[in-house]
Amino acid sequence: MSVKVELATKEVFTAVQPVVERKMISVRPIPECLKRKAADELNEKEHALAGELELIKTWMRQSGHIRGRLEEQFLLGFLRSCKHSMERVKEKLDTYYTIRSVLPEVMRNRDPLDPFVRKVIKMGVTVPLPNTVQPDDPKIILIRGDAFDGDVCDFPDVLKVFTMIGDLLLRDDDHMMICGQAAIIDLGQSSSSHLFNFNLSFLRKASILNQQASPLRQKGFHFINTPKSFDIVLNIFKGLMTEKNRKRTIISHGSSLESLHRYFPPSVLPAELGGTLGPVQRFVDEWEQRLIDNRAYLIEEESLGVDEGRRRTTNPLAEEKDLFGTAGTFRKLEFD
Repeated sequence: MSVKVELATKEVFTAVQPVVERKMISVRPIPECLKRKAADELNEKEHALAGELELIKTWMRQSGHIRGRLEEQFLLGFLRSCKHSMERVKEKLDTYYTIRSVLPEVMRNRDPLDPFVRKVIKMGVTVPLPNTVQPDDPKIILIRGDAFDGDVCDFPDVLKVFTMIGDLLLRDDDHMMICGQAAIIDLGQSSSSHLFNFNLSFLRKASILNQQASPLRQKGFHFINTPKSFDIVLNIFKGLMTEKNRKRTIISHGSSLESLHRYFPPSVLPAELGGTLGPVQRFVDEWEQRLIDNRAYLIEEESLGVDEGRRRTTNPLAEEKDLFGTAGTFRKLEFD
């Protein structure tokens, strides 16, 4: 369902009388609580949306180097992420498509029906949860560390599925785009050593992809079932964060569900975390089907990016150190 937002623009066809042409855009209607939050926290003005979106589309068409989507609903997500700052939108869109162009191991071969990709999807490492306590609370994203089988796939494969899910949330979930997301990172009972055997250059690219380039705003990080010496992991985690994200809520709950429930009551959690939503596998299965249903959209994303030969502006990643090189790997970290 779409709501029509009108923008009146004047085009002078004679020297005497202006003629008004009405331009139409299609964006989804949102509940009143989200309208208030978007207005109060994101500087959103409904009457200005059509003009803002038209400016972004014109800029993208004239950029020369960006092969990107021009759908209003997609671009509205970037406006909300950047609190309707046009300069920040341009920078984020450029970074969004630039970093994707240098991560082929993540942004290529995204067919959810491919047997290997489907196997990674079925692991259920990234699981968006459906409920929040208040309708304008941040969306909850569950990251299950112990669901990551390092013998089956590598971290770039898991990140690929993460971005596939993120692409659909960006397009479809107004709650997420307005209220942001809170991550619950469940490290489970397995060793976390395989999570940190990365090429440093890739890890830096992944960090940029998920922070500077992503329009999905992070509101907090909650770790549960953390291993001994978790402070080592947390320091690496914080070192990869932007200064802005380091100021977000970052809490380690150890193995205490009681501590986690102070922030997330059982009504918004799966059974594995002491919640009443039922088994997490239910949501893993739902998202597997949702990715399959959007197969054409996800495959189309592979053709989008940047053509550096046609760029007329500064590459937003030009100052990033070691982005395109190979600076070694993290050693494996062993946890008891």
